[in-house]
Amino acid sequence: MNENHRMKITTSTLVLIALWIVIVPVYSFGYQIALRMRFFCSILCVIYIISHFNLKLLKKTWYIWIYAGITLISSVHNYGIWSFSAIMNDFLHPFSVLSIFLIPLIVTEARGIKKVAKVFLRCAYVYFIPTIITVIISGRVDAGWYEPYFVGNKFLVTYYFLLMFCSWGIINIEEIQNTVKTKIKVIFFCIVGIAFSVYLYCTTGVVCYLTVLILMLVLPIRKILEKPLSIAIATVLSGVLPLSMAAILSIPQINSLLIAINEAATMNARVRIYEILLGIITPKFWLGYGYNTLIVKELLYSNAQNGLLQIIVQFGILGATVLVFLCFMATRNRYKRNKDIVEWCEIWLFSLIVTGIIEITFGVFFYTFLALINCATNVKEKR
Repeated sequence: MNENHRMKITTSTLVLIALWIVIVPVYSFGYQIALRMRFFCSILCVIYIISHFNLKLLKKTWYIWIYAGITLISSVHNYGIWSFSAIMNDFLHPFSVLSIFLIPLIVTEARGIKKVAKVFLRCAYVYFIPTIITVIISGRVDAGWYEPYFVGNKFLVTYYFLLMFCSWGIINIEEIQNTVKTKIKVIFFCIVGIAFSVYLYCTTGVVCYLTVLILMLVLPIRKILEKPLSIAIATVLSGVLPLSMAAILSIPQINSLLIAINEAATMNARVRIYEILLGIITPKFWLGYGYNTLIVKELLYSNAQNGLLQIIVQFGILGATVLVFLCFMATRNRYKRNKDIVEWCEIWLFSLIVTGIIEITFGVFFYTFLALINCATNVKEKR
């Protein structure tokens, strides 16, 4: 157990810390500072990738490079390259994608996936007290476009905790699988997460933790999701379901439930957003409007309210198609080795896919859970 409490400061440790900042930057100094922080750290990560690049790595990750390339082409096509802001919008997303998928893979090959989880967990612990303090000071801020907390808004706080719990679980996977006490601890974490999400008025967080609990406790559902294409199919369905949302909301039982939890108006507004989104997507159907586009916010004072539709708005149908292909390639043989770790990471990934039906969850945290599955699948765990 002592090895879990000691960690040498090596180059791989430092690059994992840089990667953590790419995924979870500090927003207390403002949104633009957080973006620049992410961009600078993503450059450091790409330099590390280049220093370790070889043909073997390319063979394992070629589909990731294609996705990063499509998103780069989309952003350059829309923003150009003639200002720092344009360059940052062009390269931040592809650099982040490459960093999130390749850095953990490179480190795992040398040190094991638990090395990645340990660094992430320690970074999460460093963030914990400042995050809680800012939540206490700022209180409930029910606005997704405002970043009042140390790690951003209420959604980013939720995703930060999801990644912290996932990293903790990778380190303690044997205990989770073999002891009732640790399983109860996981259930307790989820209940606390639900309560915290309720406090923040974050329905997305509640749905995430409920999804985790259902996938942990209801084995027949877990068995269905173990199919090779399940993650790719679920990703596609999460984008298709909103297009039939009006019919779903017309079901009396569904409508009554939404009224009971005070979400009826929100869901009806989303139906209207999805209808208008189709008109926004059509003019730039193939390549979209580029990373971090404000087109939806300018027209609807909102975002796409759906993970896959947000990808289509940003990177077009080409970007979305390649993302689904990436999901398939990264998970097609996910039970080949390290099955327990894969199943654990898969639960947290599915929580974002489920919430992606009503929120824009297909971002860096989605990529991170997918990357951890990819690492566990492709690399033998170091003992």
